[in-house]
Amino acid sequence: MTERPGPAGEPPAQLEADADRALRGLFGRDAVYVVVWASQLVVTALCTPLITRLLGPARFGTVAACIAVMQVLVAIGGAGLQTAVQWRHARPDGEREARRLITLAIGVAALVAVVVDTTGRWWCPPLGLGHYGGAVRYAVIWAALTAVSNAALGLIRSRDRLGAFFVVGLLQSVVAQTLSLVLLLLVARTAAAFLLGQLVAQAAAVVVALAVARPAAVHRRDAGALAAGLRYGLALVPAALAVFALQAADRLIVQHDLGATAVARYAVANNVGSLPILLLGVLNAMWLPRIFRTAEGPLRRAVLARSRDALYRLLVPAIAGLSVGAPLVLRVWAPAAYRPDGLQLVVALVGLAAFPVAGMYTCQRVLLAAGDTLSVGVHTLVAGAVNIVLNIALVPALGIRGSALAVLASYGLLHALLALAARRAQGPPLPRAGLVGEVCLAAAAALVATRLPVGGAFLAARLVVALACVAVVIVLMRRIVVAGRDTAGAAEAAPAPSPEAV
Repeated sequence: MTERPGPAGEPPAQLEADADRALRGLFGRDAVYVVVWASQLVVTALCTPLITRLLGPARFGTVAACIAVMQVLVAIGGAGLQTAVQWRHARPDGEREARRLITLAIGVAALVAVVVDTTGRWWCPPLGLGHYGGAVRYAVIWAALTAVSNAALGLIRSRDRLGAFFVVGLLQSVVAQTLSLVLLLLVARTAAAFLLGQLVAQAAAVVVALAVARPAAVHRRDAGALAAGLRYGLALVPAALAVFALQAADRLIVQHDLGATAVARYAVANNVGSLPILLLGVLNAMWLPRIFRTAEGPLRRAVLARSRDALYRLLVPAIAGLSVGAPLVLRVWAPAAYRPDGLQLVVALVGLAAFPVAGMYTCQRVLLAAGDTLSVGVHTLVAGAVNIVLNIALVPALGIRGSALAVLASYGLLHALLALAARRAQGPPLPRAGLVGEVCLAAAAALVATRLPVGGAFLAARLVVALACVAVVIVLMRRIVVAGRDTAGAAEAAPAPSPEAV
C-alpha cells in the first residue's frame, strides 16, 4: 500500500523524522541554554534563606516590592525588542538588522529610565514605597540595564553563542547574589544595599553582552527596518506589562492591603510555587529562535504539538512533587517568623498555574512566529487586568491565598484566549484526552498534598515522594532526547530535509 504524502508533499515518515529531530534540539541543545539561565533561579533560591534572615520580613518585603517595580520597568523599557531581535535574526539579512535593533534597545531603555527617575517623587509614595531614592532608584537603574542585556542576549542566543551566554548569566546570578550578600554583611542590612549589589553586577553583564553582540550604527536609511522591528516589539509591551500584573502586581496589592510582612510571606511562597512557571518562561525564550527557523506549515505544527505534550508529561510529576515537598522547601527557605507551614496552599495554587502556562506559551509561539504580536499583547493585557481585579476582590477576603487563586485563574483565562487566536492561525491540534486526564490527576494530587501532615515521619515520607517525582522527570527527559535521536538515526536513509526545515 502506498504511503500518502504529507500536506506539503513531504512523506509522512520524513515529516515525523524532521519533527523528532527538532524536538531533540528543543530538549537537547536548547535545554543547555535553559540550564544556564535557570542557574540564576537556583542561585537565587539558595541565597533566599540567607537574605530572608539578614533582612527580616519588613525589609525583605521592601526588596520584593522594589523588584516588582523593576520588572514592570523592564517590560516598558525593553519595548519587546528581545523577541523582535530573535524574530528579525531568522529573516533575510537578519544579523545586521538584529544588531541595529540592539542599538535601538539601548536608546529606548535609557529614555524610559530618565523619565521614570525624573517623575519618581510623584509615583513612588502612592505605591507605599515612601520617598523616591535609595532602593527604588537602584531598582530603576537595574531595570534599564536589564532591558539592554535582554536584547543583547536575544541575539547571542540566536547566534548559538553558549559560552558568552553562560558568562552573562553568571554575572546576573552568581556574581549578583554574592555581591548583594557581601554588601548586606559588610555595609548595611538594608534593601538598598541588596539592590545595589544587583545593579553593579547587572552593569558588568551589560558590558559583556554588548561586547559580544556588537550593536550596529543606525542611519537614516535604516528607519524602515527599525520601525518594523519596533512595531513587532511594541505590540508585546502590553503583554509584558500584563505578565508583570500576573507575576508581580499581586505583591503591590498585598503590600497596600496587608503590609510588608504579608508581602514577604507571599513572596516566599510565590517564589517556591512559581519555579515551574519561571522555567517555562525561560524555556519559551530559548526555544523561540528554533521555532522561528522551523519551516512554516505541517512541520512547525508538529513540533509545537509535540513540545507542548512533552512539557505536560514533565509537569505531571513535577507539580505533584512540588506540592508534596513544599513544606520541606519552605522551612529551609524562610525562618519560623514567616510561618512557612501555613503557605502550602499558596505554593500549590501558584504551582498549578504551570499547566495553563505551558499551553499558553505554545499558543504564543504560534502567534509570534506568524508575526501576530498584537493578539499576544491584547489577550495578555486582558488576563493581566483580570488578575488585578481578582486580587483587589480576593485579597481582603482570603489574604495571600486570594492572590494565589487569582494567579491560577488569570493564567487559565490567558491560555483560553490565546488558544482561540492560535487556532485561527492554524496552530497545533488539542492534546489527547488521556494526557488531559493525567494533568487533572496531578492537579488533584497537588491539592490533596496540602492537607497531609507535615510532622515527624510524614515529613520524611514527603521527602521520599518528592525525590521520586524528580527521578521520574529525569527519566522522562531522557526518553524524549533518546527517542528523538533514535528516530533521527532511523531516518538517515530518507532524503535530507531542506535547510529551512531545521
